[in-house]
Amino acid sequence: MKERIERELELLRQHFPNLEYREDGQWVRIPAYPLPSEWNLHAPDVVFQIPTAFPGTPPYGFYVQAGLRFNGQVPGNYTEPASTQPPFNGSWGFFSWHVPNWRPTAIPDPVRGYSLVSWAKGFSVRFKEGA
Repeated sequence: MKERIERELELLRQHFPNLEYREDGQWVRIPAYPLPSEWNLHAPDVVFQIPTAFPGTPPYGFYVQAGLRFNGQVPGNYTEPASTQPPFNGSWGFFSWHVPNWRPTAIPDPVRGYSLVSWAKGFSVRFKEGA
């Protein structure tokens, strides 16, 4: 499992070179995640937690810096403040979100199957949906 996560983090860093990983709790912080212009924060930090049963259990939900709004409104499926706060500075809100039909490959491959790369890149889908 640890080898799998290390490989996944290596792949993630190819797309998000400044990411921070905290092994205790398996937290990942991606600084300055770009958002469409309708959002008031154009590049907030985004955080997610890798589940202990990963990859069989997919990640669920992600955190953003508190105060995020879409055209001045609180987005749907978003809780602020989040009931659990990630171990990074600041206050965080939580998006309830998942990838339907999660199918990871035996070897992390962002082209052939789901991975933490496809998970993190998928946040842009939620942000494009708006409120």
